[in-house]
Amino acid sequence: VTAGEGYDLVVLIIRIRILVFFSIAWAAGLQARGDRVAGLEIDDSARVEAVQQSGLSKSAPGLRTAVVNIQEVFRSYHKVERAEGEINLERARIQKEHNQAIFRLRALDQVLRELEGSLQELDREDMRRPVMEREKGIRLHERERLNRQSALDLKNKHADLNRRMVDRMQELLGEIHDLVRGEAESMGFDLVFDVEGAGTSRVPFLLFAKDAQNITARVIRKLAESGPQDPEG
Repeated sequence: VTAGEGYDLVVLIIRIRILVFFSIAWAAGLQARGDRVAGLEIDDSARVEAVQQSGLSKSAPGLRTAVVNIQEVFRSYHKVERAEGEINLERARIQKEHNQAIFRLRALDQVLRELEGSLQELDREDMRRPVMEREKGIRLHERERLNRQSALDLKNKHADLNRRMVDRMQELLGEIHDLVRGEAESMGFDLVFDVEGAGTSRVPFLLFAKDAQNITARVIRKLAESGPQDPEG
């Protein structure tokens, strides 16, 4: 599994985080103005209607809105690159162990070929035949067992590594989320949208935002400050 495929495994998590961004930012905007909107689970069109009925559009016409590209931030985060490097090393170790099992299988195949060749050279009445046939059966059983076990081990190890990778990437997304929220609050923004965020229908949440400030570069700089510093810089 390549680094690019690693990104694909966390796309769903990124989309879930987008929903979290939207709901938290929306709640923050309402709380800042002391307004209350019933917390009903309604669709986007119904939510707009509820906000209009609450008088929010009249009492707070100046909502400050920002946008951020979460995927761009995620790909630039130095911890993501380090985590992917560690994951790729672990994948290489798993593959190396599997290659060793394959080498043992090939060695058993060679033994079986030699036994089969020897059996073909013996007469049926040869007293060595039963011993060699028994040896062949043992080797066949050993090969089948090794083949099943190596395939199962490979599957389980990759599945465990994938789970750990998803957990680690989710943790890093949480760090990014916390930083975006902190930066938005410090800059006085009421709403923050992910410019690439999409719902279950794959339709972007944000189609247009007039005068919305893009804070992606600011977030990337903040994350970079926590990374290893160039001693010559």
